[in-house]
Amino acid sequence: MKRTLPTLEKEHQQLILCHQLIASRHFSSQEELRQELQRAGYKNIGQSTISQLLKTLGVVKVQNAKGKKIYALNEQSQFTPDAQRPVNEMVTDVDHNPQFVVVHVMPGYGRAVGRIIDHHRLPEVLGVIASSTTVLVAPRETTELDRVCRIIRRILAIKENHGSNRLP
Repeated sequence: MKRTLPTLEKEHQQLILCHQLIASRHFSSQEELRQELQRAGYKNIGQSTISQLLKTLGVVKVQNAKGKKIYALNEQSQFTPDAQRPVNEMVTDVDHNPQFVVVHVMPGYGRAVGRIIDHHRLPEVLGVIASSTTVLVAPRETTELDRVCRIIRRILAIKENHGSNRLP
């Protein structure tokens, strides 16, 4: 069965959201994860789709500090960064709180995206710290957060409403 572009985009968005959920929350069953994806707008998502998402992401079950088995991202089976990939495909979200701008990226791309931001030597930016999946941007003045966020989105060629991948 040939998949259409809208179908592929929907699958990509599901994959991004599933990754973000597992990276930020504790799920002990596929049903818990399915319910969260439904709350995020994927009303008809089934258990087989959840299973495929977990397999694609290389998710494993691990025991947390309380002895409960939860889903976790297996770093060894994560995406291999691809230098040919456009920067705006590496980024899953650009958001901010009252103090920092945070750029969420696909696993393995954080440091590259951080270097791109650093390379621009923005006078509005005090510093950039990057991990594999996150770039933290400290603005020189916290009163300029909206402006810094817009500048970073422009540099990375991210649409203004790109934050829709994130849960509220």
